Amino acid sequence: MTDNFNARSSGDAATKEFVKPPAFYDAWQEGEGIPIHKVFHVENMMDVELGHWKRMGVPAAFVNLADPFLTTAMIVEIPPGGKTEPITHMFETWIFVVDGHGETIIEQEGTPTNAVPWQKRSLFGPPLNTRYQHVNLDSDKPARLLMVTNAPLTMNLYHNEKFVFDNDFVFDDRYEGENSFFNGEHEYIGGRVTRVNLIPDTLEFQLLQWKMRGHGAKSFHMSMSGHTMACHLSEFAVGTYKKSHRHGPGAHVIILGGEGYSLLWKEGEEPTRVDWSENSLFAPPEWWFHQHFNTGPNPARYLALRRGGSPEHPLKIGMTGGGDGPDQIEYDDEDPKIFNDYEAELKGNGVEVQQPRPEYNKP
Repeated sequence: MTDNFNARSSGDAATKEFVKPPAFYDAWQEGEGIPIHKVFHVENMMDVELGHWKRMGVPAAFVNLADPFLTTAMIVEIPPGGKTEPITHMFETWIFVVDGHGETIIEQEGTPTNAVPWQKRSLFGPPLNTRYQHVNLDSDKPARLLMVTNAPLTMNLYHNEKFVFDNDFVFDDRYEGENSFFNGEHEYIGGRVTRVNLIPDTLEFQLLQWKMRGHGAKSFHMSMSGHTMACHLSEFAVGTYKKSHRHGPGAHVIILGGEGYSLLWKEGEEPTRVDWSENSLFAPPEWWFHQHFNTGPNPARYLALRRGGSPEHPLKIGMTGGGDGPDQIEYDDEDPKIFNDYEAELKGNGVEVQQPRPEYNKP
C-alpha cells in the first residue's frame, strides 16, 4: 500500500502507528536558518539575538510567544545605510519600528510605486501580497523592525511555500497604489475606530476614553491596509490599572512607554507576573486572564497587534472574548490582593494610587 502522506510510520499493516508530522509553518521556520526564540515574553526587543536571514538578506529572528499557531513575530535588523531583499507573501503583516528611520518601497503590478516613511514607533502594514523592501536611511546605526504576521495560519492552511511566497495575484480591492495611501492621515469612522494606513508615531497618536476597561483608560482601534488582522492602541493613567479580561491567542502586546507589570493566569491557577517597560513584548496565552498595572510616574501605553478580525473585516477564529460579561472581571469582583499588592508597589515607587479601592462584592 502506498503511503500517500509525508508522515513517518512504523510497524506492519496491522500495527502501523501514525506519527504526526510537525505543522508546516514550524517546519518552514526550522528551515530558514535563523534563531527561533520560544519565550513567554521579551524584556527588550533591542536585545533579541539575530542571525543572517537569506530570504531578506539581513539579520533576523523568529519570536514565538505563547500559543503561536495563528500569529507570530519576526524581528529584522537593517544595517546602516542598508536594505532588505524585496519580498512578497500571502500572509498579512504589521510592521512596527522598534528603532531607526527609513522607508519601505511598496510595489504592485499595474500601480505606481510608493514609499512609506518610518521612524521609531511607526506602524504600518504592507497591503497583502505587495512587493516591499525596507531601506535604512541612517548611515550610522542599524534599524530594527518587528513584524507580527498571520503566517502560521496562512502557511498551515495551504502548506505550499511557492503559493505563499511566489504568487502573482493582485489584491486590487485592498490597494491601488494611491499616492495618499500612506500619508498618515486618519479617517474617524465611529466609536473608537479610525481608518489609517500609517501611524508615524504610535506614542503620540491621540486616543479616546474607554471607561469600560478601567479607570483612566483610553484606546483606539485601527483599520489599516485592508488587513483582516486587527490592532489597537491603549493607554492608562498614572496610579491606575486595567480590569482583567481574556480572549483568544496571538495578541502581541508592545510597550510603547511607561513601566509596570501584567498578571496572566489560567482560570483557577496562580498568576504569572511579567514586568515591562519600553520595547517589552508579550502575548497572553489562549483564554488566560490578564491584567495590566501602571507603576511609573507617567501614563503607560501599549500597542496590541492581533489575529483578527479588524473593525471593517470581521473574522472569528475560536474563542474571542475581550468584552464585558464573564470574560472581564470587574474591580468589585477581583481578589482584594490585586489592589493591595498594587498599592504597595506604588508606595515603593513614590507614586499615589489614583483610583478608589474596590467595593468588593460578597460571595
